[in-house]
Amino acid sequence: MTERPPLLRPKPLQKGDTIGIVASSYAPRARWLARGIRALERAGYGVIVDPELSTVRRYTRAEDERRAARFTEMWIDPRVDAIIGGTGGYGAVRMLPYLEPAIFAAHPKSFVGYSDITVLHIWLERLAGLRAFHGPTVDDLIPSARDITTASLLTALTTSRPTTRMGRDVARSARPGRATGRLVGGNLALVQQTIGTPYEIDTTDAILFLEEVRDPMSFVDERLVQLRAAGLLAKVRGIVFGHLSLDRSEEDDFEDFLLDLVADLGVPVLMDFPAGHDSPNLTLPLGTEVELVVEDTTGWLVYREDALASGVPSPPSA
Repeated sequence: MTERPPLLRPKPLQKGDTIGIVASSYAPRARWLARGIRALERAGYGVIVDPELSTVRRYTRAEDERRAARFTEMWIDPRVDAIIGGTGGYGAVRMLPYLEPAIFAAHPKSFVGYSDITVLHIWLERLAGLRAFHGPTVDDLIPSARDITTASLLTALTTSRPTTRMGRDVARSARPGRATGRLVGGNLALVQQTIGTPYEIDTTDAILFLEEVRDPMSFVDERLVQLRAAGLLAKVRGIVFGHLSLDRSEEDDFEDFLLDLVADLGVPVLMDFPAGHDSPNLTLPLGTEVELVVEDTTGWLVYREDALASGVPSPPSA
């Protein structure tokens, strides 16, 4: 078996650096966007906003090409040190035919988002050899030192290897065990969309993280069944389910069918990890080796390698 080449590491963010906000998907609500920009500025960072961000998507190829060009311009802009999605929604996948992997690989930068942005994370890893971060979009951020979502984001972008046991005492054990592997995944619907593409998610020896927005249980079932049929679940070392915001009337049945689909894999399974479409939305280092620990009642994820380039000292591992 061919050894997988190491993924590129972006540099740590430092106070005074500039964060670019990109328009990959929907247009965020103006009030929420302003709040998120204020949170970044109060934390000590400059902000550059893609002028396309407030434009409502029209889903034409001409617009897809234009947005891809804007996204590329932001990525290679020497003033920009890290990039965060403005919001989720839909549209990121339409940009992919107009993006050039080599350009992104030549300029490694931290890139954060979730939901629709999952497809860009997977594309960057598979075709450009880059790590990324599953975390909040700018419209999720709150200018408060007590906001867990914002604090987790800033820690992930500034510290090469945080020592926090992420999810401990919040996430819930479903199948105890321990496993180490690259962290991959994101929104389940977008993970499913990569099947059969040149950027199909690579789950071999990975810790698979999955979250989903409020959908009927049957939608989640169909997506997991396809992942299983494609052979992608059989390759994982562990599974972490984040926020799965299902129709409340179906929640009592959900865990039974979910665990039935993965029980025979013999890997540790963690439920209710605090990341995804609810709050808090912890920032996770995709493409980075982590350890999944699932005990009798709770579990957590911890970094097992640096997610960022060297240059800023990292605290010792937990």
